[in-house]
Amino acid sequence: MLTPEQVAQYHEQGFLCLPDFLSRKQIDQMKQEATKLLDQLDITNHPMTQFKTDDNDHIGDQYFFDSSDKVSYFFDTDAFDSNGKLQFPKEQAINKIGHGLHMHNKIFEDITLENRVSEIAKVLDYTDPRVLQSMLIFKQPVTSNDSERDNAVPPHTDATFLYTDPQSAVGFWYALEDCTEENGCLYFVPGSHKQFPICKRFVKVNGGKGGCNFIPLSDKCDPTAIGNAILEIPESNYVPVKCPAGSLVLIHNSVLHKSHKNRSTKSRYAYAFHMIDGTAKYDHLNWLQVPPTGGTNFTKVNVH
Repeated sequence: MLTPEQVAQYHEQGFLCLPDFLSRKQIDQMKQEATKLLDQLDITNHPMTQFKTDDNDHIGDQYFFDSSDKVSYFFDTDAFDSNGKLQFPKEQAINKIGHGLHMHNKIFEDITLENRVSEIAKVLDYTDPRVLQSMLIFKQPVTSNDSERDNAVPPHTDATFLYTDPQSAVGFWYALEDCTEENGCLYFVPGSHKQFPICKRFVKVNGGKGGCNFIPLSDKCDPTAIGNAILEIPESNYVPVKCPAGSLVLIHNSVLHKSHKNRSTKSRYAYAFHMIDGTAKYDHLNWLQVPPTGGTNFTKVNVH
């Protein structure tokens, strides 16, 4: 599936964009399904959980913890006004639907577990590839009421949130619509997975009763210093990955990446999941667990 040159590029830069990975039919099916899921959202008994990514204000309620094997909806940080009322139609207020989408929806299951995914796992040397955290991600468009949406994702590494020992996570990120700098395409710092060690991880506090927080990985690594260094990286070091609908972007667990706010009238829909190696240690501190016992019994990918 991947050429030796593409594998080398992935390992060297920490990401790889594969245009035209999805067919037009697959794109249309996934977008139609995304629209249907948004239409089906019933907010009557929804806890109105927002997807927050700031270090000091991060998502971590029970609805979030229970989402690993469900189809759950998470609102944008700007979805509500100061009185707690929706500022947008519900279809334009959702940031994410996840995190067990491939378990309940045949269209996303087929995309997630197709043979080409298995082939990529094999060429990247996965022994026991497991899929987790499948989700639809929405960069909602600007409406007539605002000049930009508050849906930027700050610089981060996936290993911070899906920590394994040794590190094994890889992101599969599918563009369902054209991704431009105006509507919030991905940005990467090429080679940053070799520059900055993973010094902190995102964990459940007190089994989730205390929400989530970041903890250092060792006393030899200062996450504050690393964090400051990351924040001081010049914008010019980031490379925008402008890609057409149907592209697949592979994301190394330790590469630094982000996305800006959507400043356009065009949405940016994406589907993503992560893969870890079942041979790596995945402990109880990670926010995402397999109910009810926890552990690594995530969806298995058959490697032929």
